[in-house]
Amino acid sequence: MLILIIASSLHLALAPNCPAQSDRELQQALTRTISRNASDRISGFDKLRQIWKQETDSRPDASPNTLKRDVPPLNRQQDIPDEHVDQIALAIQRGLQDEEPSVRKAAAIAIGSAPRPRPEVIAALRIGLNCGDTTVLWHISSHAAKTPPPIESVIDSLIRNLGSDEYTNFLAASDVLKAYGKTASSYGPRILETVLIPKKTRSLKLYVLHDIGLTDPIAKKLAEAATDFNERELGIAAVCLLDHPQLLKQLEKQRPETALALQEQLPRLYQHLCKHQYVANETRSWLEDSGDLLPVTMGLLRKPKFIEAIAAVATSADPHRKSLLAACKRACGEPPVKQIRVDADHPVKFRPQSAWPNTDRWSENSFHADGATFLLFTGEVGNNAGEHPASIQFSRLNDRMLLGRKVNERLDVLYDSSTGRFVCYTSVFAAYSMKPGQTAPGPYQTGSLQVRIDAEGCRSLTMQLFDEMPDVVITLDPQGKN
Repeated sequence: MLILIIASSLHLALAPNCPAQSDRELQQALTRTISRNASDRISGFDKLRQIWKQETDSRPDASPNTLKRDVPPLNRQQDIPDEHVDQIALAIQRGLQDEEPSVRKAAAIAIGSAPRPRPEVIAALRIGLNCGDTTVLWHISSHAAKTPPPIESVIDSLIRNLGSDEYTNFLAASDVLKAYGKTASSYGPRILETVLIPKKTRSLKLYVLHDIGLTDPIAKKLAEAATDFNERELGIAAVCLLDHPQLLKQLEKQRPETALALQEQLPRLYQHLCKHQYVANETRSWLEDSGDLLPVTMGLLRKPKFIEAIAAVATSADPHRKSLLAACKRACGEPPVKQIRVDADHPVKFRPQSAWPNTDRWSENSFHADGATFLLFTGEVGNNAGEHPASIQFSRLNDRMLLGRKVNERLDVLYDSSTGRFVCYTSVFAAYSMKPGQTAPGPYQTGSLQVRIDAEGCRSLTMQLFDEMPDVVITLDPQGKN
C-alpha cells in the first residue's frame, strides 16, 4: 500500500510539466525504484540514467574545430524542470541507502548523468560519499569531483577513505579532495597525518598534498618526514614543496638526490615552470644552478648555457632519442635545423616512421604494451604581418588513448611574446614492442595529438602534432578573415 501511495504522489507531481510520453517513462522509472523487487529497482535507476543521457546526447555539440569561446555554453537538459530533477535525485538518495549493494551501485551510476547541480543532486553526492560502500564511492567520485558537496559534510569520510589500503577507496578520495583544492588545505594536518602512515600506497597518496596546496607549517612537517622517504616518495614530496624553495634547499642538504628525484615528476614540474614563467622564481633559479639536470629539464628551463650539455648526451643517443634532444636544444635557443610551416591552408604533412596506421617500425612479433611517449613541441607563432601575439593558448581536442572521445583540455605552454617562440611538453599515444625484432628504436607505433591554437585577434587553428616533430612555424589568420 505504501508503494502505491508514493507512486501515485509522484505521478501527480510530474504530470503537469511533462509531455505525456516522457511523463509516463519517468513515472514508470520512478515507480520501479521503490519496488520490493531489487531487480526492478535496479532497472528503474538504469532507466533514469538513460533518460538523462538521452537528453544530453540529443543536444548539438560544437565541432572540435570550433573555437569554444565563440559557442554559447550548453545549458544541459533545461527541458527537464528543476522539480523533476529534484524528484529523481530524491529517488537516487533512497537508492544510495538501499540494503542491496547492486541497487546502491545502480543509483551511484545514475547520479553520474545528473543534468545540473541542484541541491538534491548535491545531497545525493554527499550521501554517496558518506555511505561507506566502496563501489558507490568509486562510481560517484568522478561526478562529486565536478560538483563537490560542502567539504565539511564529507571530509571525515574522505580522510578515512584516503587512509584505506584499497586502491579504489583512496584514489576516489584523492580525486574529490583535489577538486576542493585550497579549500581542503585547512584540513592539511589530518590529511598529512593520514598520508604519512608508512604503507606501500604512500607514494600515490602523497600527490593529494600537491593538489590541495600546503600551508607553511604543513610543508615544514612534510620536508622533515621526506628525509626518510624512498626515492619515488622523495620526488613527489619535492613536487609538493615547489612553492617552498627554502625547504627544498634544506631537504637537498640531507638528501642530495632531491633534484634528480624531482625530475621523475616532470609533468608537475612543468606545470610549475609554466605558472611562474613571467616572474622571478626561486625554485626555478635553484634548478638552473643544479648540477643534476636531465636534458628535458634543461629544455624546459630554456637557457642557452645548457645547449652544449644536451649536445654531449646526444652523441651517444639512438635516433629516436636524438629527436627529443634536438627539441631540447631548440628550446634553449639553438636555431632549428628543419622547420615546417603550418597555417589554415597548409596542414601538417610531417609523419614519423612510427605514425599510425602506416608505421615502418612494425615487428613480426606483435606482443606489445600501450602507453605514451613524451615530447617537446617547439616553434613560433605569428600572424600574416609577422607580429607575435601577446599570449597564446593550446588546447588538446582528442583523448590521450585515442578512444574517440572529444575533449577540450588546456595545455600548459612556455611562451615568449617578443619572439613568438614556444615550448610545449606533452605526450602522444605510443605502443611499445615487448620483444626483439623491431626495425628501429623507440615506440613502434604512435598516434597524434589534435591541438587548437588560440590567440587574441586571430582565428583559431587546429593542427596535428606527432612524435619526433620538427620545429613548427604557425601563422594565424586575423579574426575577421573569411
